[in-house]
Amino acid sequence: MNEIEISKQRAVIAQRHHDLYQAKIHGAGFAKIEKLRKQLLAEEKKLNRMLFVEANR
Repeated sequence: MNEIEISKQRAVIAQRHHDLYQAKIHGAGFAKIEKLRKQLLAEEKKLNRMLFVEANR
């Protein structure tokens, strides 16, 4: 992993946060919000793995 990939992953997470926020303020259904929340958690987990690998090089 390199800094560019980590930066791209952070951008993906920022977009997922935005999508989740928009769904919440526009009154999306529970299933939609839960789907977005799970996607966000998966992306955060991926970033954490990337950072862990980078830190243990």
